[in-house]
Amino acid sequence: MNIKVLSRILDQKINALNVLVEIRIKDYLSIASQIIHNNELQRKKVRSSKSVYSLLRNDLKQGCTIPPVFLAVRKEAVGTKGKVSKLETTTDSEIIKYIEEKKLLILDGLQRTYQLIELEQELKKDKDIETLRAFLERNIRAEIFIGINKIGILYRMLTLNTGQTPMSVRHQIEILYQDYLGENKIPGIEILREVEGGRALKPGKYKFNEIVDGFQSYLEKDELAIDRASLLEDVKSLEKLSKVGQKKDLFQDFVVGYHSFIVKVGQTGKNWALDEDDEEFHESVPQPFATDISSIFMRGQVLTGFGAALGSLEDLNQIKDLSTIPTVLNKLKLGGNEDETFKLILMNLETIRKSSKKIGNSQRRYFYFFFKSLFNSSGDSHLNIKKSIEKAFQNYKVEFL
Repeated sequence: MNIKVLSRILDQKINALNVLVEIRIKDYLSIASQIIHNNELQRKKVRSSKSVYSLLRNDLKQGCTIPPVFLAVRKEAVGTKGKVSKLETTTDSEIIKYIEEKKLLILDGLQRTYQLIELEQELKKDKDIETLRAFLERNIRAEIFIGINKIGILYRMLTLNTGQTPMSVRHQIEILYQDYLGENKIPGIEILREVEGGRALKPGKYKFNEIVDGFQSYLEKDELAIDRASLLEDVKSLEKLSKVGQKKDLFQDFVVGYHSFIVKVGQTGKNWALDEDDEEFHESVPQPFATDISSIFMRGQVLTGFGAALGSLEDLNQIKDLSTIPTVLNKLKLGGNEDETFKLILMNLETIRKSSKKIGNSQRRYFYFFFKSLFNSSGDSHLNIKKSIEKAFQNYKVEFL
């Protein structure tokens, strides 16, 4: 292959080596058709005969230059070279080998790549041998990020494609953390796809879509984050992932923190369940939000409130970080008897059901207040379940009632 390494710079933001290369179109096309599907985050091919891409093909016939394509070599593909301290020692021959072995994915330039492929096919079909030969012998430039991880890929794609309609943060998180689907990817925890789990979940088994919603709420410090789609919010969320997520697995810490709460609140509340024969309670609460501790707290509304509250408290330095939650929960206490405490939260949620126009959003807000009170280390309801239930409803009434 005719490949020339022109320059290299260490990208300290994403801990990857950025290399500028010059490659003959003929050589790029020999690998392009095999790498266009390597990046599961990429957009699909744009199909429009009236688009600028048809003009691009005509320009390419005449020797027009195009902007560099941006490629990546995953961290897993470089082995021990993936350490930042070693990336700068990557040799030209190693870089060329990564290209020749097709250990690449396309970060930006997918549509240009499709047009290069289509133009080659078009010229072959028309038997325009002279134009085809000249086209294939020309050079294009490519920037290659070597040793990049998944978060770096998402971050670079977002910043390279700000002029396009980006995929939502929620979709990005789903793709980024889909490897956690299944049993014991996180010890003692099973994360299920929607089709795998109905409502009959239990502590240790959680829905992936609800975990993703909660994690997004944590990143954006907003229990209603799932209703928003803003490029600015995307950038802020990816900023947090790129800053912290390079050093630790925020997603796993989030899941473990939530699971620890579910287990601990069940133990503290002695696995309380509502008495079906309690006629007085059922008269005042005819449609209870849940009937036992697990079904109270294993809901999507709870997860988004949990995530948003922890994200806010982290910014206020009221909690150190997500990884401390399991240890902090060792001091969790009920603050009253089981029946009184959990009936209280169901009565609060019944009031919300009767008074709210958007019940789901109101429930998310209530649980945001609950977890913010529960984990606020400087508050008088810190790690006290009953006091946090009372405090949450006080805050909710001030805001909504």
